[in-house]
Amino acid sequence: MELSAKFLSALEKVVGPDNLLTDPEQMEKYSRDETPELSAFPDAVVLCQNAEQVAKVVEICYEHDVPITPRGAGTGVAGGAVPVAGGIVLSVERMNKILEIDRKNLVAVAQPGVITGELQRAVESEGLYYPPDPASVDSCSIGGNVATSAGGMRAFKYGTTKKFVQGVEAVLPGGAKIRFGGRMIKDVAGYDLLGILVGSEGTLGIFTEITVKLLPKPAYSVDLLAGFETPARCADAALSIVPETGIMPAALEFVEGEIIEMISETLERPLPMPDAGAHLIVSVDGFDEAEVERQYFAVGEHLLQKGAIDVLVARTRFHSELLWKSRRSIREAIRHRSPDIVAEDLAVPPSRVVELLDGVKKIGEKYGAQIVGFGHIGDGNLHIDLMRNQMEQPQWERAKKVIIPELFKLAISLGGTITGEHGIGYIKREYLPLMRTPPIIEAMRSIKKSWDPKNLMNPKKVFP
Repeated sequence: MELSAKFLSALEKVVGPDNLLTDPEQMEKYSRDETPELSAFPDAVVLCQNAEQVAKVVEICYEHDVPITPRGAGTGVAGGAVPVAGGIVLSVERMNKILEIDRKNLVAVAQPGVITGELQRAVESEGLYYPPDPASVDSCSIGGNVATSAGGMRAFKYGTTKKFVQGVEAVLPGGAKIRFGGRMIKDVAGYDLLGILVGSEGTLGIFTEITVKLLPKPAYSVDLLAGFETPARCADAALSIVPETGIMPAALEFVEGEIIEMISETLERPLPMPDAGAHLIVSVDGFDEAEVERQYFAVGEHLLQKGAIDVLVARTRFHSELLWKSRRSIREAIRHRSPDIVAEDLAVPPSRVVELLDGVKKIGEKYGAQIVGFGHIGDGNLHIDLMRNQMEQPQWERAKKVIIPELFKLAISLGGTITGEHGIGYIKREYLPLMRTPPIIEAMRSIKKSWDPKNLMNPKKVFP
């Protein structure tokens, strides 16, 4: 769409000329996020530096009927930050201050552009702990995490982002600035609008301040790496840890054998047990050193009894960082092998993970495509990546068209969902009816319409 000179002048008065981008070269990075094969140029980019600017920019957009695509760090993989409807990208990347770490109330208050890893490290320097741990922790922002209710490696024990959001300040469609929640722990005054905003993917408002709950930081943590001959044995062993040992790991991460080779190639170093059919990473943590030692010994013995080829212990921080660097490099390794991929995040009841893995491989064999899996096996949330490899464009387009719906239908047939943590965004919106019935979708639409009657806040996202 063509933006009027009057509209652009109004924006410039609010944010200043240096924070209003209209040059295509400057706007290029805002035309995409981390979603494969998706881009769309905005008509302008607005870099806001405080909540007042956000509110005023949103107000001006609503006066002129200009769509708004909110953006944090741009690390999403569902197209949520891609301006597919044109209009402006409203970036909060410069709103990147940690405002307070409140030890008495066990909360941290941050602007939405704060990188999640930086928040974690600041909190830990105070002896406290913010557990949500997405794989992109050193590049994703807390605002984006809250907008998608991000998960991550430690969600198995501690829960996803939504469990830790205690309050937000947000700008609603039209420009009204509101607060929900805060430092109080209990608040049941009316509907849970905070719960509706968290995970709404920028379609209901823009976060300008976030209050997250903190925990005491565990004093001790140990990581284990176990190899198994097959993914099925790995999954069965992983899911038997809690019921058979009574130990609750902080993280349970699965990597299938095909990916192990890709990681070694990308990192240019061999991984332990390179011929294993699957790797399992187990993390245990706690406040008593002797108890943590007892737990990791018990888990290691249990995995060996369940058929592990070997179990290695990362006792030092150096070896733990090496282990987790391998885990966090998986998506990079897959893209190194196949630059074009489709990255899905299916989730099923944990007891049905083996059926999911078997079904995914059968779909790949059926269509002659390579599909690999990794992720959060403890909570049944696996990342399933369809790789293009050497397919010609027509074959690749056909493969996506038939394979993606089959993957979604498989997950749903196992009592699962089409997205465990990435969100619907733009790329999955046509598949939402597979997961939700018409009355549920209509109920969601009615919320969207009541909050955003002009449909200008992140349009063309979530709904088919």
